[in-house]
Amino acid sequence: IYYRPHERYATWDSRWSHRAYQPRVSVRMDVPHGDLQGLTRAEIAEPRRMRFATDGDGFRNDADYAGEPWVLLGDSFVAGNGTSQEHLLPARLAARGVRAVNRGFPGGITDYEQFWRSFRSRQDGARALLFLFEGNDFPENAGRREAAPWRAAMKRRVRDATAGFRRLPTSRVTRSLAARVAHLGAIRGGDLVAVHRVADRPLAFYLEYVQNTRREKLPEMTGFDAAFARLAPDLDAVFFIPTKYRVYRPWVAPEEDLPDASWRHLAASCREQGVTCVDLTPALRTRSESLLREGRFTWWRDDTHWNGAGIDAAAERVAETLAALGARR
Repeated sequence: IYYRPHERYATWDSRWSHRAYQPRVSVRMDVPHGDLQGLTRAEIAEPRRMRFATDGDGFRNDADYAGEPWVLLGDSFVAGNGTSQEHLLPARLAARGVRAVNRGFPGGITDYEQFWRSFRSRQDGARALLFLFEGNDFPENAGRREAAPWRAAMKRRVRDATAGFRRLPTSRVTRSLAARVAHLGAIRGGDLVAVHRVADRPLAFYLEYVQNTRREKLPEMTGFDAAFARLAPDLDAVFFIPTKYRVYRPWVAPEEDLPDASWRHLAASCREQGVTCVDLTPALRTRSESLLREGRFTWWRDDTHWNGAGIDAAAERVAETLAALGARR
C-alpha cells in the first residue's frame, strides 16, 4: 500500500509538536515510480532501489546528531524524497569535507522554523542552512497559520491525540484512496502533469509548479517574511531551489523568458536581514546540460524532486559558498 518510504513512515511527533518520520527506521525498498506517475496516464515510471534511514528525532540521518556544525533546514528536497540515503545532501556534503545534519521534511517556512527550534532546545553551537523551494515554499501560508494562534494550538492537540491512529495502514490507505478519487477527473484530463521529450526520454513536470514558476508577482508574503526574519539570526546561508521546469526550460521551451518573482523576493529578504543568499539554478542547469550528453538528468524523470545527481550539484555549490564565507569548521 506504500509506493515509497515517505508514505509509510511520515508521522506527527508529539514530543516536539511537528511532523517528521518515525524514528530509528532502517529499510531498503523497491520504489516503482516517483510522485508524478500517480497523477498521469503517461508511462513515465523510473523504478529505483532506495535505502531509507532515520535518526532518533525522525529525520533522515544514519545516526543521531554528533556535533555537526551545520543543520540543513527545508522541505522534501532536503529530506530527499525518492532518493536513497547515500545520495542525500549530508552525504554529498561530507564527500566535500562539510559536516552537516539533515533536518528536512515536507512543509513550509514555519515548519522549518519549528524543526530548528526543537533542535536548538536540546543542542547548541550549530548554525542553520536554509533551503527554500520555488515550487511551494513561496505562496503565502505562514500568515494564515499565525493569524489564529488558538486554532494552531487546537490543531496540534488533535494531531497529538490522533497520531497513533494516523500511523495505521487503514488510515493511510483511506487518505490515499480519497486523494486519488479527488484527482481522477484531472488525471484523465491531463490537467496535473505535462510530459516533454528531452534527450529522447520522457520528462514529466507538475503543472502547478510550472504555473508557480511563471508567476510575475507573488501573493501576500507577510507571514513568510516574519518567519524568515525570526530565523535569519541563526542562518549562515540561504539556498534557492528552482523548479524542475526552470532548470529544464532551455530544452523544453527555449523561446520562453521566465520571470523570477520568488528568487527576487528571497534575495531582497536576505539583503534586508544581512544573510548570504544563493540561487542554485545556474549550478543545476550546468550539471543538467553536462548530463544530457549521456542521457542522464538531475531530476527524477517521473518525480517533482531532484535525484542524486541534482543533489550532488547543489552540494558542490553549498560547499563553495561556505568556503567563500570562510565558515568551514
